[in-house]
Amino acid sequence: MPRRKRRLASRIRDYVRGLLAFLFSNVGVIVLVLAYTIAGAFMFQAIEGGGEMERAQNMTRARDNTAQHLWENVTLALNLFNETELRERIGMEIKKYQKIVVTAVHAGWDGTRSSRQWSFSSAFLYSLTVITTIGYGHLFPRTNWGKVITIFYALLGMPLFLLYLTNVGELLARWFKCIYALICLCRGCPGFTRRRVARLRPQYDLSEAESIERPPAWRSRHSESEGTPELEGRYPRELPRRPEYIRSISMPQPYDPRYRPPDPRQRGWSEPVAHQPGSPVSSDFSYVTFDAQSITVPISVCVAIMVGYLLSGSLIFGMWEKWDLLDGAYFCFISLSSIGFGDFVPGERVYTPRIETSFIVCSLYLMLGMALVAMCFNLMQEQVLHYIASFKRAFKRLSRCKR
Repeated sequence: MPRRKRRLASRIRDYVRGLLAFLFSNVGVIVLVLAYTIAGAFMFQAIEGGGEMERAQNMTRARDNTAQHLWENVTLALNLFNETELRERIGMEIKKYQKIVVTAVHAGWDGTRSSRQWSFSSAFLYSLTVITTIGYGHLFPRTNWGKVITIFYALLGMPLFLLYLTNVGELLARWFKCIYALICLCRGCPGFTRRRVARLRPQYDLSEAESIERPPAWRSRHSESEGTPELEGRYPRELPRRPEYIRSISMPQPYDPRYRPPDPRQRGWSEPVAHQPGSPVSSDFSYVTFDAQSITVPISVCVAIMVGYLLSGSLIFGMWEKWDLLDGAYFCFISLSSIGFGDFVPGERVYTPRIETSFIVCSLYLMLGMALVAMCFNLMQEQVLHYIASFKRAFKRLSRCKR
């Protein structure tokens, strides 16, 4: 029995560790944020939606009672045509009804018989604006329970969303660098190959004094037989230039398990330079594949991505909400920057049949857009650090030249 209990406890620990590892992975964080937002939508809809329907029913009842009171207690009770007294009585009843209406509006009534401000889509958008700190202000809790739950919901949700921005931003940055390397740094790009070849050719030229790395899995037979220095992955500058010696080096040799090939990432390449046996290193870099993770994306490309996403959102919301281009761009910028004034909110026209879809589209736009902004910030940070490192190297060279 104790062994079974220990096995069960170890299995439970393994399952818990696996679950935590999944939850804090990239996919797990996305799923966790979506689940947290959906749970918040159901929770706020249940808390605030019940009071909303109750307020609408109370207002319908108050309006019917006012109309009935005017008919019975004013028109039938007086039964005369004294205009002054009739106006006074009707004015008093209307003022009472106005006070009821003002109180109901402050409590959250929107003026409709079947008020549905706290639908699932609107509650989902409200939950998202809470954890993203946007806070449009078009919806806010009226009940005491809703206010208390909003506080604790934000305390847990804001760190979770920051984790989402960090993980997803880094993931999108890695993907975009790979795409950028395949598209913009390809062989067909004008000027790139020539610049890279001109910069890297001195490092890979056998006739120069500098040495180049080669896979150290090969070892020279000549070095073993004639006692010359062993070639452990490098061509020393004292190497004799005899043709038969070069041919013996260039011929394929048996694999030596004591030597491991160097890590391509340390050299900045994903594959070694391909060259023919007995021939110098070719200046054609078509066989060289660059490591995409070592490439930095220009800041102008990141700015273009953010501007393009902003303009696409302004076009979508402009057509959907009947806004002009400036208002749509203003709304997208205010939302993605988490300012959230609330002067422009999707679904402002309560009576439109597409209000639910508008809330969902806005929520998806915000989640993807803020992750995209985090990606661009990561890429721009890498580029700035690259500029700083280049400036430091240039400054050191200048200081050496002055000496």
